[in-house]
Amino acid sequence: MTKRSLPIVFLALAAATLVVLPQTTPAQSAPAHSHGSQKTPPQGTTGGTPGGNAATMDMPPGMDMNPAPKPVASDAHPWCDGATWSTFNHRVAGCYLALWGFAALIAGLQGPPGTWWRFAPSVVLLGLVQFLFFRNDPEAWPVGPMSFWDSMQGEDLQHRVFLLLLLAIAVVELLRAGGRLPEFFAKYSVAILAALGGAYLLFHKHGGENMSQATTDAGMQQMMASMNTVLHEHKWFSILGFGVAGSRLLGDTRILKGRWGACLWTVFAIALGAYMTYYVE
Repeated sequence: MTKRSLPIVFLALAAATLVVLPQTTPAQSAPAHSHGSQKTPPQGTTGGTPGGNAATMDMPPGMDMNPAPKPVASDAHPWCDGATWSTFNHRVAGCYLALWGFAALIAGLQGPPGTWWRFAPSVVLLGLVQFLFFRNDPEAWPVGPMSFWDSMQGEDLQHRVFLLLLLAIAVVELLRAGGRLPEFFAKYSVAILAALGGAYLLFHKHGGENMSQATTDAGMQQMMASMNTVLHEHKWFSILGFGVAGSRLLGDTRILKGRWGACLWTVFAIALGAYMTYYVE
């Protein structure tokens, strides 16, 4: 891959990202990972009580003792269905990670570095970063109505931390492939970053701020079941991420030599990507 061809690759990745941005479709309800806002009470009700009461009916038009929260994302983006959005993001991210692992496996099996293919894993990872930059949170900057600083909290902030970790790995891999990384960083950087990502996933939760939306026992049970599923998924993400970190450390420090050292970690990366393509909430 020549230097002149890199801009063409990035432009192609940008076009692919824009293609997968959603079209306007009716919103649906989301169980655990919901970006939508609370629904407003139906007409003729006050404070969620059907029919209201006599005092309420005598109030002047336009006044409500319990006004509904102002919608944030659902009005601006009617296509924003939290569970569908999140599931799609995870599955596409899994495709990118599996492709990253396959590209690194081919590069490792080629023997001594020197061919253009050594840059392919970094380009794939940069494509994933670009995809998640636009797709992570539909209610937040750069595609949603929330500003950058207003969205630097909660789940949105956690997603941006993951994005920075992926970007750091991509940059380290690119510099390493070009022979521009100091020996210490070449040995330990990717392993440390992958371990941080795996550990951080253990504390990443979906939908905790939406528990108040479950107004019935059935709704609460459905939400809890969805959250438990997400926690189970993230546990396996972490396990496979630690596998990437440990095997990468063995290879980069030359404890595992030859093609075993160059390729073992790619098995965990491919397994992680494949597992993510079956992500559900």
